[in-house]
Amino acid sequence: MKRIAIATVFLSAAAAGAGYSAYPEESTQYLGVAAKAVLRVWENIEANPGPVILALGTFLLTVLYHKARGKSLRESVEVAATRVTVVSAPSRDPSESENPVVRRAKARATRTQLMSDLIGIQNRNRKLPDEILKGEKEVCYTEQARDEAEAKLADKQEAYETAVAKLEALRKEKAEADSELAAIESEMKKLAEVA
Repeated sequence: MKRIAIATVFLSAAAAGAGYSAYPEESTQYLGVAAKAVLRVWENIEANPGPVILALGTFLLTVLYHKARGKSLRESVEVAATRVTVVSAPSRDPSESENPVVRRAKARATRTQLMSDLIGIQNRNRKLPDEILKGEKEVCYTEQARDEAEAKLADKQEAYETAVAKLEALRKEKAEADSELAAIESEMKKLAEVA
């Protein structure tokens, strides 16, 4: 067993070295991701060490209990690490017929469930026409509101475009007036100098 563990560690180290020599960038990236994961786990353990301490304590108590009962250390660790008990289910011979009482109970349970499902579906089906009518009315109302909003938006858009055009015309008129005023003032200065 020790030889297998040592061989596994050696082969893992050799595979990691070969992977690093073949793909150094990817290996460094994977090591960084693994280091971040280990640090995150360690930070979580430091933040809340109670569950980890409880698990380790339970494990050690189980090992000590089985060691005190006379098992070897290896057997105690194995029992503590694998606390699973496999219970085999009784095999059912297909030639055996099912108990009539069980068969009747299953049939009653199936019938009861089917009746319950049937009643639920019928009740829901009775309510659906009213809900469909209500949904159609709601669609009509919201469609009408949408059309009114679109009409108002079109009116507002037209008013906006008219206001923008008027503003541009006024700015153009002001620029022409300013240039004409500057030209008149220039001519007035020239006339004042001549006179």
